[in-house]
Amino acid sequence: MTRARRPAPPRRPARPRREAEELARIARFLTETLDVATVGRRIVESVCALFEVPGAGLRLREADDVLVLVAVAGTGPYMPIGHRAPTDFGIYRTIVDSGQPLRVPDIADEPAFTLTDDLAPRMHGSHIRSLLAVPLRVPERITGVLSIAAEVGRVFSDDEVALLQAFADQAAIAINNAQTQHALTTQAERLRILHEIDRALITEQAPIAIAEAVVFPLRDLLGVPRVIVNLFDEAAGEVEWLAAAGRRRQHLGPGVRYSLRLAGDVEGLRRGEPQLMDVRSLLPDPAAATLLAAGLTVYMVVPMIFGGELIGSVSVCDETGPIAPEIVAIAQEVATQLAIAIAQARLNERVRRQAAELERRVEERTHELSEATAEAGRANRAKSEFLSRMSHELRTPLNAILGFGQLLEMDALSERQAEGVGHILRAGRHLLGLINEVLDISRIEAGRLSLSLEPVPVRETVGQAMQLVQPTASALAVTVRVETIDERLHVLADRQRLQQVLLNLLSNAVKYNRPRGTVTIACEPAGDERVRISVTDTGPGIAAEKLERLFVPFDRLGAEATGVEGTGLGLALSKSLVAAMGGTMDVRSEPGTGSTFSVEVAVAPGPEAAGLAAVAAAGPLAAPARPQTILYIEDNLSNLRLVESILSRRPGVTVLSAMQGRVGLDLARHHLPDLVLLDRHLPDIPGEEVFRLLAEDPRTRAIPVIMLSADAILTGVQRLLDAGVRAYLTKPLDVRRLLEVIDETLEATDRP
Repeated sequence: MTRARRPAPPRRPARPRREAEELARIARFLTETLDVATVGRRIVESVCALFEVPGAGLRLREADDVLVLVAVAGTGPYMPIGHRAPTDFGIYRTIVDSGQPLRVPDIADEPAFTLTDDLAPRMHGSHIRSLLAVPLRVPERITGVLSIAAEVGRVFSDDEVALLQAFADQAAIAINNAQTQHALTTQAERLRILHEIDRALITEQAPIAIAEAVVFPLRDLLGVPRVIVNLFDEAAGEVEWLAAAGRRRQHLGPGVRYSLRLAGDVEGLRRGEPQLMDVRSLLPDPAAATLLAAGLTVYMVVPMIFGGELIGSVSVCDETGPIAPEIVAIAQEVATQLAIAIAQARLNERVRRQAAELERRVEERTHELSEATAEAGRANRAKSEFLSRMSHELRTPLNAILGFGQLLEMDALSERQAEGVGHILRAGRHLLGLINEVLDISRIEAGRLSLSLEPVPVRETVGQAMQLVQPTASALAVTVRVETIDERLHVLADRQRLQQVLLNLLSNAVKYNRPRGTVTIACEPAGDERVRISVTDTGPGIAAEKLERLFVPFDRLGAEATGVEGTGLGLALSKSLVAAMGGTMDVRSEPGTGSTFSVEVAVAPGPEAAGLAAVAAAGPLAAPARPQTILYIEDNLSNLRLVESILSRRPGVTVLSAMQGRVGLDLARHHLPDLVLLDRHLPDIPGEEVFRLLAEDPRTRAIPVIMLSADAILTGVQRLLDAGVRAYLTKPLDVRRLLEVIDETLEATDRP
């Protein structure tokens, strides 16, 4: 039997204006800060009034695809607020799947509608069974369903369907905005709670203070009746409250304890699994009865774990039903931070307890250390004094041994006598080298090694070292060759010490090579304005397990059992010298193939190029009133060329040069120059000694001396100036300043 259907009421003339007003009202929700429930309630109220229907409802789709009833107006076939229906429940499945409106003249006759036991009493005897439902749509997804209900027989027109869909589209945007605002508010409060925990962590608060600062804002954020922070005492099998916040009561501080059984599966908690507890399902006992009396029927236990240890839990209580997943997620995040903060607070407490004990021990050890430091200082001074005295005491007899040995070597000796004298000289020179190396290492360790860091020409320095080692290489049938090195390449180093290092590496490469072997010297860029100088031999190589002993003083790696002479100090001293010059030394070796020792130092601009540019900028120089002679004593060929180039522009000036201190002294006594330019660090005797000898000799006493050096230590400079040096100029030279000082000095000597 077909029921007569009553047509929709005719549209009144004022209806379009009212529709526009209601749509505008919903549009205003977009600019207001409202919660989802308020927005939903206003939407269904507006829909009821506009369509003149007895009922309207709004369901929103949650993350688990459940449609939750959030707002109802009037009467109709609607469940209570909060009712959860899956998307495959009756007509909702059709709307969510299709995304299209659905008109149902009588839901009692609709096959897709499932009349559940809880809905049947609401439908019985009611004539409000005609339904129009439309989807709430945002881009690319359905977020809910908006429906209106009317008496049986009302047929909703296409215009009404379109109008309700327009309302739903506006409502979807308004609700999405409200949800976004709610999410932002929740996020901000979540971050504030986490910040409070972090602040408590930073300020080293006690666990009780940390829990008290969290329970109230966490309860409000989650929107649950109760939140409790607990600590576990597994040894006693008990849980202890740190802080709890309920509807009307609160508990702060420890004291309340109950059985660990009420926290659920402890092993599951250790695995990080929250436990949902229903007190009504527990075996009767006084603790469960107390919880029930307090209104605690359902609660979630969220574990607090730090470093694999279960230290407590956050309990979230809501007797209304299941705990929402988003509430559990926030509680887990807070529990994680709380676990860190409480564990840190416990650690801080232990640290404070130990601090007093440590302070007492530190006072005792400080006194002991002070005495040990003083003793070490005394021992270091004693060592330096001993080495200095030993050097003097050994050098004096060595002077006689080597001197008379050389005299004997000059005489006509038998073959056996010559062999004996040769042994004496080799042993004496070996001992002298050992003394010098020990003293150098001692100076480096004491920080008293004097270095003159300046641009040093690499090719020239390598060539000089090769010349010194060539006789030994020829005697052992070892070929020494050098790869091409740019003549303009300079490095920042002490010339004498760099040559000492290269000579040691070349000497070792020759001595420990195989017969008719090869030694190769190479130079290549090492990046970051540095250069690597490598010495490679074709000797037996060094086993990997011995490499770490290579730079240990006096450890010759078993070579003392061979006929190869050595002290075991050369590599240790070389590595220390390279480090003192701001460089590094390393080694690569392959047994049976050979070894490569590398020195890496900083590149420096050549002094000659920079100086010539400054000379050109200075312009031509005026000729002196009379011919003048200047003696420059300098072992660095680049520096010699630079000064010669500077002074060659002065007509009437003759430049004499010497690369050794003793040669310079002879030239000064023979030529009596008008001025001496003197380097402080020379290969044979120090520049200070040259100056002293010039000042003591009546023939050279009046000759002014200007010291040129890369050594800028103020105490040494002032000592030389006080001794009579006219000026002290540091390298790299300021050409204009050099010329000014030379002119001032020569003018002063020309005055009567």
